[in-house]
This record gives sequence, C-alpha cells and structure tokens, in this order.
Amino acid sequence: MELETIYLIHHSHTDIGYTHDQPIVWELHRRFIDMALDMCERDLDAESDHAMRWTVEVTAPLLHWLRHAPDRQVERFLRLERAGRIEVTAMFANLTPLVDTDQVVETLQPLRWLRTEFGLRVCYAMNCDVNGHNWTLVEALLDAGVDGLSMAINEHFGGAPLRPHLFWWEGPSGRRLLTYNGFIYMMANWLGIGSDLAAFRDQWLPRLMHHLHQVGWNLPVLMLQVTHPFGDNGAVWGALGEFVRQWNEEGKAPRLRLALPRDWWEAVRPFAEARPIYRGDWTDFWNFGCISSARETAMNRESRERLRNADQLFAFLSGLGVPRSDDPDTSSIMQTVPSLRDEAWRALHLWDEHTWGADISVRVPESEDTWTQWHHKAHFAYKARSLGLLLQRDGVAELARRVSRRADDVLLLFNPLPWERTVALAVPESVLQRRGTADDLTSSRHSQDRDAPAARRWWLPPTRVPATGYCVIPRAVLREQPEDDLPADDSDIVETSLYRLVFDRERGGIVSWWDRRLGRDLVDRDSPWRFGTVVYERVADTRHPWPRHLLCKTQFHAFDHRRGWNPNWPAERWGSTRCLSHRVVRTPIGVEVTQVLEVPGLASPATVRYRLSSHLPDLEVEAEWTMGLTSHPEATYLAFPFDLPGAVARLDVGGCAMRPEADQIPGCCRDFFTVQRWVDLSNDQYGITVASPRNPMVQLGGFSFGRDRAHFALERGWFLGWVTNNYWETNFRAYQPGRVRAFYRLLPHPYGFDEGRAHRFGAEASVPVVMQSLVEPPAADGTLPASGSLLSLPQPPVLVLHVAPAWMYGQEEDDLLVRLFNASDTPQRAIMASGVLRLIRAWQCDLFGVPQKALPVSREQVAVYLPPRRLGTVRLRTEGRRL
Repeated sequence: MELETIYLIHHSHTDIGYTHDQPIVWELHRRFIDMALDMCERDLDAESDHAMRWTVEVTAPLLHWLRHAPDRQVERFLRLERAGRIEVTAMFANLTPLVDTDQVVETLQPLRWLRTEFGLRVCYAMNCDVNGHNWTLVEALLDAGVDGLSMAINEHFGGAPLRPHLFWWEGPSGRRLLTYNGFIYMMANWLGIGSDLAAFRDQWLPRLMHHLHQVGWNLPVLMLQVTHPFGDNGAVWGALGEFVRQWNEEGKAPRLRLALPRDWWEAVRPFAEARPIYRGDWTDFWNFGCISSARETAMNRESRERLRNADQLFAFLSGLGVPRSDDPDTSSIMQTVPSLRDEAWRALHLWDEHTWGADISVRVPESEDTWTQWHHKAHFAYKARSLGLLLQRDGVAELARRVSRRADDVLLLFNPLPWERTVALAVPESVLQRRGTADDLTSSRHSQDRDAPAARRWWLPPTRVPATGYCVIPRAVLREQPEDDLPADDSDIVETSLYRLVFDRERGGIVSWWDRRLGRDLVDRDSPWRFGTVVYERVADTRHPWPRHLLCKTQFHAFDHRRGWNPNWPAERWGSTRCLSHRVVRTPIGVEVTQVLEVPGLASPATVRYRLSSHLPDLEVEAEWTMGLTSHPEATYLAFPFDLPGAVARLDVGGCAMRPEADQIPGCCRDFFTVQRWVDLSNDQYGITVASPRNPMVQLGGFSFGRDRAHFALERGWFLGWVTNNYWETNFRAYQPGRVRAFYRLLPHPYGFDEGRAHRFGAEASVPVVMQSLVEPPAADGTLPASGSLLSLPQPPVLVLHVAPAWMYGQEEDDLLVRLFNASDTPQRAIMASGVLRLIRAWQCDLFGVPQKALPVSREQVAVYLPPRRLGTVRLRTEGRRL
C-alpha cells in the first residue's frame, strides 16, 4: 500500500530539567503555550495542511500555565482547542516505572478537572523518551477514557520494539488499548523536515520508504513527531508550516500534514481491527538510572506510603464527622490539608518523572549546571518526605485525640492494611519522650518524626492491631530493656523454631539457611557470592577515556536500530573479603545478627543486619554503606543466591504478577526489572517471596546488565537486589556520595506461588504500623473505643490501593473514596462493611470518584463486583457510631 500522508505532530518534548534548570523549564513551557496561541491563531482561518497545530505533550506544564494565565489567555486556548488547532494529551509527565498503579491513577486525576472545568477533549495519551511502562497502565488509561497511546522511545542506553508499529496492547484484564510505537520524537527533524527540502526529498524520504518496506509497514498513513530544532524543551517552530506548504505544492507523495494526535488516531482507526495484539508488560530499559540516587529513590517510595496513610486517616476523620472548618481545635489543620496534599503528591510524581538532571551531569559532574539541577530534582523527593511526614502525623494524631484512653495509655498504633496484624517493635524515645508540652498540637506533635540516632530502650512485645484500625498501648505493656543490657555473643549459628542459620565469621554472610518446614537448605552453596552480602561491580578498564561506551554505545541515526549494548562488557566484581565484626544480639522481639564487612571498592565497610522475628516467619536483611566520589562506572548489589531448582520468577508491577518473558511484549527489556513491592521465585514445591519496599531495581538469575537478551530464562534461582549504579552517561548522577541503604524481607513458603499471599507480604513490608504518642489532650468528641477497625475493607486478591476523602479531589461531600484492584484472573466480589464507622450509603464510581450508580447497603455492608485485573472505585458515606 502506498504511503499517502505523513501526519506531523508538533510539540515540545518535556524534560523537567536536562536542558535548563527546572524553574526555567516551567517558565519556558508557559511561554511555549503562549507562543502556540499566537501561531495557531495566525492560521486559524486556513484549513490547509500547513496551518499551525500544537500538541501539549503532557499535562504538568499545562497545569502550571493554567495557574498563571489570565482569563483572556485561557479563553484563547479553549477556542483553539475547540477549533482543532491545539490538543492536550493525557499523561501527567513522561513517567518512569517507579510509579505504581495507584500513583498512575493519581497522575490522571487532573483530567477530570480539565474536562469538566474547561471542556477539553483529552482522549489520547503520548509519552516520549521513556522506554516503557508498567503493564497496568493499559487499565488506568482505558478507565480514564483514553482511546490510544503513542510512544516515541529514545534508544540511547535503551531499546524499543520494532518500529514504527501500530498494535493492540493487551492489558492484564484482557482489554486492549490501540498503541502506536513510533519513531523517536525528533524523527521528522532528523529527516530534514522543516529545514532542508532537498535533503528530505532526495536523501531521507527514499531511506524512510525503504525502511518502512523492510519493517512491513502497510498503512497509507504514518505519524512522525517534530520539535523545534533546539531539541528537548524547544519552542514552537514557526518555519514548520512554510516547509509543509512548499512540499505539498510540489505535489509529490506522501503529502505532509501538520496534525493533532486526534487526526492521526482517526486516520488509523479504520485499520485497527486487523492490527496484531501484544499482551504483557512493556518493561523499561532506562530506569536503572533511578538508583544513581538510591537514597532519594528509597525515600520517595516511603513517602508514597505515608501519603496514602495520610489520605486514609483524613478520610476516616471525615467519616467520623470531624469538621473542616468552624472548629477551633481542627480547622487550622483540616483547612490546609488539600493544598499541602496536592503539593506533596506533585513532588512525589516529579521525582518519578524521567528527568534526573543536566545533560552534562556525568561528563562534568562538578559543573554548577549539574549541581543546580540535581538540587532542584532532589528537592522533589525531600519535599514529598517532609509533607508526607506532616500529613501522616497530623492525621494519626487527630485520630488518637478522639480515642478513649486511661491514665496509663501512652501509645496508639494505627494499621492502614485491611487485615489484622501482629507487630513487635522497638518504640523510639522520640515518641515516648516528646519535647514541648502536651497541649502543643504543632511543634511538639511533629517532633516525633525526627530521625535522630538513639539507643533502643523500649520494646513492644507481639501485639495484635485490628484491620484498618488502631489500638492503644498502656505503658505497662512496654518492656524496658536498654540496648546495652541485651544478651549478646559471637556465635556463628542462630536457631529458631523455623530456621537454622550458619554465618561465615571470616568473610561474612550466610553459609546455610536450613528451613525446618521444608527440610532443605535455601542457600546455593555453589555460588561464589556469600548469601546476604554486598557485591561491588565496576567496568574493568579504568583507563578508558569514556568507559560507559564499553557498556553501551548507541548509534544516533534515523534508521539504525542497533541498540549499542555490549553483552560482553568487561566487568570486575568483588564480594566481602573479610568480616570485621560479628555480633549476635537477643532482643525482646527476636534475634539480630550484625556483621561489618570489608568490600573492595566501597568507600566504607558495609554494615549488614540480619533479623529473625520472634513471631514472623521471614528473614530481614538490611545493609548500609557509604558511597564515594568516583565517577568511574560502578554498581552495588545485595546478593541472595537461592537454591531453587526449576524456579519461575514473578514480579509485582503494580498489582500484577508479571512473569519475565511470558508476560512481556516483544523487544522490551529482559535484563533487569523495576519492581513495586515484591519478587517471587517458586517451583511447584516451594519458593521464596522477596519484599523490596525501598529498592526498586533487581536482576534475576545472575548479573545481566547490558546483555540485551531477546528472551529471558531464569538460569538459577538467584535474586540480586541492585542497590546503586552510575552507568548512565547523561542526565543521572555521576556519583552519589554518602550513605545508602538496602532493605529486603525474605519469606520462604512451602507451596507453589500464591499471588494473594505475595501481595499481602509485600504490603506488610512496605506499610509499617504508624505510632502516635497519647500525651496530647483528648478532643471534646473523643469517644472512640480504645481499639477497633474503622471499616472492614477487602483483602487480597482484591487490593485496597487507596482510601481518601472525596473533598481531596475537589468534591464537596465528606464521603470516602475506596480505590480497588482485582489482583487475580477470576472475578471477585469485594465486600466493605461497617466498623467503628457505620456504613450508610454507597456508589460505584468512575476512575475519578464520580458516582455512576448506587450500590445497595444491606446489614451495614456493600459489595461490588470486580472483573479480573480491573480497577474499581467505590464511594462510601459513613457516620461515627454513638457509643
């Protein structure tokens, strides 16, 4: 079929940084929209193919523009959008797979405001640069009313499926999203479009036609994206229309058309039914860069859980009838929650956006540009941390003030998860011995979250905390035993009722982990890497002028699809060579083994702590060490070589158990993976689930970075927690001096894989109970019982992704919004029921919490049907029980 028309989608590629400091980027994109208004209005009376049309690539710059634009400019924007000269696409930013399913839904929430407040038709999504997305993006976009997704992948240190390609991306539920994997977003520029008519006609167009023939492109239309010649964060290109006019006047095929995404999707819709279907995760290549700043990445994951906890707490407070105004005790707190919450979530999203820093960050790491952009980027993570701490603490404290207590009660525990948990904790002095006065609900309250080092002294023995609920703890329950008084020895064997662990006191790590239930050793004794220790890796050639080219040397040419990876790159690796100290401490809540290890290449010894709980069946491994100032390519890992013959790997990609290879689309990354909460390695008889609440990057089966595998096979049951690297050659950090931490929980199980159990274990590792001092005076309406579940919510395989008050999303009512996901391949009936809060009405909602139909409430409970792997949102109206 002859190529008749090339649709040119003109936009600015949005990097929050890279080419300019981040505050400059926001101002530039504000100006770009103003420029687009002028140029689109200039051609408004022309219906020609060369009339200027402009696409807003992602919504974050538009939201910034709307906050600052005068009404007259907004009216101009809306008029041009209605006239088909401007289009807004759906994604908040060019995001990394650090975002989980719930966070994706949060990034899509502005669409409701853009559609209802401004009447914008946001029907399509586009992302550029990034190499892929988590599988559940399909479900979120379809539920958000998005009908098509285009990707414009940058293969620098990455990779893309064969392109151009129009296909159906099948989500976990079996629903399909029409998807276009196009060329890189500057492809039209590379072909001379907009700048060199003769070069396009005589050189580049023949090569384009040849390439399309080679890849089997058989549609009469093609979409190319075009930016200003400046490149990323470029302006509107005024000369583009004149180029299109001149080309079309020559009368040669194909015709060029300045277009909007909706024009492209309308053009390909007649051919959609015959397009191929690909089912699976679009696993990203680029995200290994996120652990060039491992400390902040881990911090942001913890902040996300705090922000969800805060939303849940304020939802329950609303359900209890705590007023948002006209109450001297709470109004100053409740009235500021929405704005603080919006700031916090925006900062969280922008850390997980794909731009880490300056284009020269690795080549010139000490440049002022590099340091300025790094501090602006890091600010997102630190701001989300600070506001997350503030909101969670205010939420749990306001709940605690409404709970009945006796004189001896000193502590409240809040469990955000929808099942009862048994917890045992070391209680920080900052909670029990607070600064300030009891009647200070501000500075004194927030002193509880200081991360100051202190010797442990107070211990909470195993205690049951109700599901989605709380309990108060009397001082008499706490056990006082200063850390210096705990029994300690240097034994190399630690035994519990479940396990027998043998430690290596010479080199460090675990030699044997005998599981009494399974009757087997879980450690692969043939591995050269000690179990649970740090491995240091670097490019072996330390004299090469640019050693990152030994890892990958991408060829930047229009039709060169060689990714540039070097599977045989020269690597050097060292494990711990000496155990500098080994100490076993019996605490009131379990056994803790601490080893200090000498690892060549690290800037400091590594401290690794192994913890066996007195009441839980998992092994915790936590490590920390100091990184130095070397910019030579290096990486660090925590190695867990399991003895698991015939194991199958599954990874949590946001509510779905993704099997590498089996659940991946062709051409995406199979060398390393971004995980949300857990990884499971299991055969038919037994397996191990690894919870990874802080550290998102993993390699499986062995060291595999840069192998560019076309297919994945688990060579052996090894899990490598990939903690740090500086392998990227642009954008990311050249080094990350200071402390980094790694934390994993390992749960052997005597059965094959059970996804519901894996989600449950991952949630418990990621969402600790929240502690709150009871020193503050009770509120006037403090009548809640000393212990209770606030609501009964579904349990896995139905995941409760988020609970929040409707007013946080711009709605007036004090109702609760409960966001659910069916993490199974069978339909589920999700039941919600009264607890301390009495359920009185319910509605099934769309993705934005807008009621679609009423749900019957019977005997104070409501049920909603969830198809396999589908999202669902339920709106609940509650009232506090009178006691």
